[in-house]
Amino acid sequence: MQYFTWTNHSSCLLTHDFGGEIRKNPTGIAGQKAVCIDPNVAPQPNQCLVYSFGIDNEWSFDEYMEQYGCEVFAFDPSMNVESHDHSPRIHFYNWGLSNQDEHNVFENWTMRSLSSIYESLVIHHGHSIIDYLKIDIEFYEWIALPQILKSGMLSKVRQMGIEVHLDHRDNIEKYREWAKILRSLENGGMIRFDSKHNPWSVGNFTEIGLWGSFGHEIAWYNGKLSQS
Repeated sequence: MQYFTWTNHSSCLLTHDFGGEIRKNPTGIAGQKAVCIDPNVAPQPNQCLVYSFGIDNEWSFDEYMEQYGCEVFAFDPSMNVESHDHSPRIHFYNWGLSNQDEHNVFENWTMRSLSSIYESLVIHHGHSIIDYLKIDIEFYEWIALPQILKSGMLSKVRQMGIEVHLDHRDNIEKYREWAKILRSLENGGMIRFDSKHNPWSVGNFTEIGLWGSFGHEIAWYNGKLSQS
């Protein structure tokens, strides 16, 4: 649990939170994503590319990134909305992120891997670096992340913000497995600069007798893609 909550704030001198919505009990902002604005890793206005997975009709992050000066490609199969342009620089696709291209028959969703989506959209943005990859997909992150690592797509990502989800019913081995996936990101060059626990999703981890948060917003930048 200490590993999930480790912030490593000193690795980024200036962090801004983009998006989110006000919630009560406790009062605060939920769903925001930390972006490192240090010159060597910051998205460059008017030439930055954002992939945003998991919208749920809450567009604040995407709209802030558009105002910042980025082209945003947004994805969510759960909204039952056809692909369309949400605004001139926010392009929506009704695809979900997974480890392979497949049809989820239970939800009637089209699921795709990051590498497959990227190749499909090269016609729109070329082979550009993804300046910010946002992932908030309700446990599917644990399925998608190993494929992102295996496919080499991590080399195409400059910054990444993920809400990781923990199931209170799992045993310690499952949490170790998930922590190992995040460590693999960091061993691959991603440098953590922020972590916030979700205060609206807390309780008892029943199998290990621990009280804590079932969700953490964690952000990294790619140390191998420094622009300095």
